Amino acid sequence: MQDQADVQEDGEIAELREIKEDVDAGKERTASVRELLRWFGARRRRSGVVERIEAELRKLDLRTDPPFTTTWIDAQISFRKREAEAKADAPAMLDGANEEAGDDIIVGDLPDMTYLVRMLEAANREVVKVNPQDPIETAVTLMLANDFSQLAVMTGPRDLKGAISWKSIGSRLSQGKKIKEVSEAMEKAEEVLDTDSLFETTKTIIKCEYVFVRSSKDKTVTGIVTATDLSEQFQGLSEPFLLLGRIEHQIRRIIESTFDTETLRAACDDDNPDRKAKIEKASQLTFGEYQRIFENEGNWKKLKFIACRKTFCKELDEVRKLRNEIMHFHPDVIEDGDFEQLHRFSHLLEKLETLSK
Repeated sequence: MQDQADVQEDGEIAELREIKEDVDAGKERTASVRELLRWFGARRRRSGVVERIEAELRKLDLRTDPPFTTTWIDAQISFRKREAEAKADAPAMLDGANEEAGDDIIVGDLPDMTYLVRMLEAANREVVKVNPQDPIETAVTLMLANDFSQLAVMTGPRDLKGAISWKSIGSRLSQGKKIKEVSEAMEKAEEVLDTDSLFETTKTIIKCEYVFVRSSKDKTVTGIVTATDLSEQFQGLSEPFLLLGRIEHQIRRIIESTFDTETLRAACDDDNPDRKAKIEKASQLTFGEYQRIFENEGNWKKLKFIACRKTFCKELDEVRKLRNEIMHFHPDVIEDGDFEQLHRFSHLLEKLETLSK
């Protein structure tokens, strides 16, 4: 009987080979990024997953347009023949680093990674719009109904005339002006391209409170990104770092309150004797070296608390994998289950510290 990995591998090849046959026959084939990931048994664009997908695409002489690494996870991508002269319209976000390999990520060793505006869900959300000649009541009703602070003023999918907002309406009313049509309360609309770097456009979004996103390919307006969208995105990026920082601090306290310098040095690799000799405290250790300390049965017996070493180390290893994954800054939102893993282990460390006092 085939194991799950074999079945999954066969499934991957079958899906992409079917696509290759259609592409070679001149047929258009599309799929969402999420669907492509599912063929490989993945839910997010982790570095190892990206490496496997890119290798499979190269083997079949295929590429995706736009690159699956730099677009929204639910966006549709087209499969094309890989041409020697074909160039991606943006740098790849992730290279082939193996998330399972290596205990620790060094920032200087990370690949060149770019967050593009089009990777945000808001940049791919249908824009609610009004016409310049629409009654002002139409704009007000749409903003109230959708709980929006602003609307696009458009005469076509590519023709963005401006924007109307509570601010633009209120500023005119404050000066005693009567507003009948949308055009009388319209303001300039700030635009960015979907292929612009998210980090480079951050200042514009904060300053203007919102920007409209225009497709670099067909010039249509594909979405609107607000300061609120931006804060939610950065919260999703920062929360796992804060959790990991708390966990490392907790681990270091346990190690420093229990083990001497020799134990710390014994956890280091022998192939770097100079570094090993300089180790004086837990903060100088890597996450993998934390693991080696706890995995050692003799060290475990010295701890002030009683717990299952095997279970503790398994949980610690799951945190290590998540840490490496997070440090690769993969573009997809960390799922609630992963946050639960980090919260659960931090809670365990807190309980064990408290009970050992």
